[in-house]
Amino acid sequence: MRANADTRLAYARVELVPYRAEHVERYHAWMSDEHLLEATASERLSADEELAMQREWARDERKCTFIVRDAATHAMIGDCNLFFNDHDDDRACEIEIMIAERAFRRRGLARETLEAFTAYGACSLGVTTFVAKIGFGNDASNALFKSFGFVERSRSEVFEETTYAL
Repeated sequence: MRANADTRLAYARVELVPYRAEHVERYHAWMSDEHLLEATASERLSADEELAMQREWARDERKCTFIVRDAATHAMIGDCNLFFNDHDDDRACEIEIMIAERAFRRRGLARETLEAFTAYGACSLGVTTFVAKIGFGNDASNALFKSFGFVERSRSEVFEETTYAL
C-alpha cells in the first residue's frame, strides 16, 4: 500500500515499518516453517514468488503490510497485515498479526502490535471494523483477539476457523 510506504510506527516495545524487498529473505525463511504456514493459513512460496508478492502488495491499495521489529534491538520479529477485502464495506478490513520469532513470543509484543495497528488503521486509514479469522487450534491468537475486545462473529467447521470482529 502506497499510503504506508514511508510510515514508521514506534511504540514502547515494537516498531512497525513497511514491508520492503530487504525483508523478503528473512520473511521467506519464516514461511518455510510448517507451524507458521498452518497458523497463518499460508501457502509455501519460492523466494522469487515471495519477492514478487512483496512488490505487488507494496502497490496494492487494498493491502497494508508492516514488518514488526523489536524496538530495543530492531530485530525483525513478525508482520501485520490489513486486507480491505469486504466489497460491501470499504471501511472494514481483515487484520492479521504474526510474531514469527519464537524468542519474542509470549512477551506481550503481539498485543502491542495489535494496539498499534488498529490505532493506525482507524486513525490513518479510516477503518471502522476489524475482522480476524483465527484457526481453531491457534489458542494464543484466539485468546489475544478476544482479550482485546474482538467478539465472535461466526465459526467455520469447513475452514476450522473462528471469525471475530471489533
